[in-house]
Amino acid sequence: MNPKKLPAGVIISLIAGILLVLLSPEDKELGPVLKLIYFHGALIVAGLFLFTGAGIVSIISLFRKSSDFSLLFAIEKTAIVFWIAATIAGNIASQLAWGGIFWSEPRLQATIIISLISISIYLISSASENPKTISFLGIGLTLSVWILMIRAARIMHPDNPFSVSESSIRLFFVLITLVFLISSILVVRWISKNSLK
Repeated sequence: MNPKKLPAGVIISLIAGILLVLLSPEDKELGPVLKLIYFHGALIVAGLFLFTGAGIVSIISLFRKSSDFSLLFAIEKTAIVFWIAATIAGNIASQLAWGGIFWSEPRLQATIIISLISISIYLISSASENPKTISFLGIGLTLSVWILMIRAARIMHPDNPFSVSESSIRLFFVLITLVFLISSILVVRWISKNSLK
């Protein structure tokens, strides 16, 4: 995509994602709250995709001489925004579905810790002038995210609510997730291109 068209692409993809959420089917148990869960789930997937991408870019950067980390920083910034939005959406859905936010829920604790770690690593990395330090911090971020998410037990949080849902609900979740994945990639490209100017 032409760099000049990236802002329009980001806006269009985000609007498309939100429209899909609004048009998505509900179920009898959760009703309209399910729409928030679509949004939360799609952003979590996009966030994990971005954090993984940050690790891959960090590994590659260890073997190149360039000190340009604009792509890595763009991925980290985008991941932070998507992850925090997912955490907020998840908390709102919890409040509406269960009547409260369960702070002792390991999954919620993990998402909050990841938010704090990712912000800290981004701030340290962006202030550092040592390429190796930046690369290792990026790798550490990815490992931390996956270790925390894999080890986080679930009390109230369902394992995968969409896997046992009817086919139309699963289809919409896949479509919404794909649209937000595209949005995340476009946002990364936009931020990366702007940082090179």
